[in-house]
Amino acid sequence: MFAAHPFIIDHWDFNLTPPQRDTELPTALSGRWVHCQRDQPALIPWLESLGIQNGVQQALLAEDTRPRFETVGDGFLLILRGVNLNPGAEPDDMLSLRMFWHADGLVTLRKHSFKAVASVRERLAAGDGPTNLGNLLVTLVAALNSRIDEVLDAQEEELVVLEDESSGPNPQEHLAKLTQLHRRLLRLHRFIRPQVGALNEFVSEAENWLAHKDRLGLSNQRDGTQRILENIEMLLQQVQLIRDELQQNLAERMNRNTYWLSVTAGVFLPLSFLTGLFGINVGGMPGVHSNIAFWFVCGALSTIAVVEFLLLRRLRFW
Repeated sequence: MFAAHPFIIDHWDFNLTPPQRDTELPTALSGRWVHCQRDQPALIPWLESLGIQNGVQQALLAEDTRPRFETVGDGFLLILRGVNLNPGAEPDDMLSLRMFWHADGLVTLRKHSFKAVASVRERLAAGDGPTNLGNLLVTLVAALNSRIDEVLDAQEEELVVLEDESSGPNPQEHLAKLTQLHRRLLRLHRFIRPQVGALNEFVSEAENWLAHKDRLGLSNQRDGTQRILENIEMLLQQVQLIRDELQQNLAERMNRNTYWLSVTAGVFLPLSFLTGLFGINVGGMPGVHSNIAFWFVCGALSTIAVVEFLLLRRLRFW
C-alpha cells in the first residue's frame, strides 16, 4: 500500500459511509485522515503542495517536542504523547503523535509505530471505527489514554510488590528498584502534565471544528488525562514515602550497629590495654616466674569485664 509514497502509512476517506481506505496520494484533505511517517524526505513536498506553512512543517517534523495545542489559520496543531509499547522499548520513553487539522482534513505524523493508533486503524478496517474526523480525534486521544492507563496499572502493581517486600533482608536492593520506578514515573509526569494543558486549550477551542457530541467526548478524555496525571502524582508520593521509610530503616540499622560496635569497643578497651601492657617483652614484668600469674591475670580480666557489663547495664546503655 502506497508503495510510490512510502511516507503515507494509511489514508481514510470519511466522506464515505462507512469510511474507506484510499490507496492514492490525496491532493485535497477535506474529510480525509492521512497518517504519515514523519522522517521520510518525500513528505515535505507533499505538505508544501497542500499549502501547509513552513513554520507548521517545522513543528510537525521537529525531533523533540512537548505536548501543545495551537490554532493555525482555519485549523490547529495538536501534539500529544503516548507510551512506547514497541518490543524492546521502555514505555515511559513516550512517543510523539503530531496532529494537524487543515482544510477540513486531518494529517497525523509519527516516527515509531503507535499501538494506540494501530488499534484505531484496525477498528476502521473492521468497520467498527469512528465515522467522522471529530470522532476520530476523540478516539485517538482515548486510545492514547487507554495505553497509558495500562502502563500505570503495571507500575502500580510493581509498587505494591515493592511495598510488601520493603521489610525484607535486603533494603538496599528495594531502594534501587524504587529509584528506577521513581525515574520512570517522573518521565511520564514530564509529558502528561503539559498534555493536560494542551487538551484544556483544545477543549476551549473545539467548537470551531467538532460537533457537540464529539466535544463532550473530548472533554471526557481531557478529564481522563487529568485523572492519569493525578494517579501519577499519587504514585510518586507513595514511592517517596516508601523510599523515606526504607532510608530511615537503613539509618536506624546503621546507627544500631554503630552503637553496639561502640559498646563492644568500650568493654574491650581496658582489657586491651591490660593485655597489651602485660604483653611487653621487657625485664621487670611481675609474675614472669610464677606458675599462677597467667590464671591470676585471666581472672582479673574476667572480673573487669563483668564489672563493666554490670556498670553499662546499670547506666542503661541497652
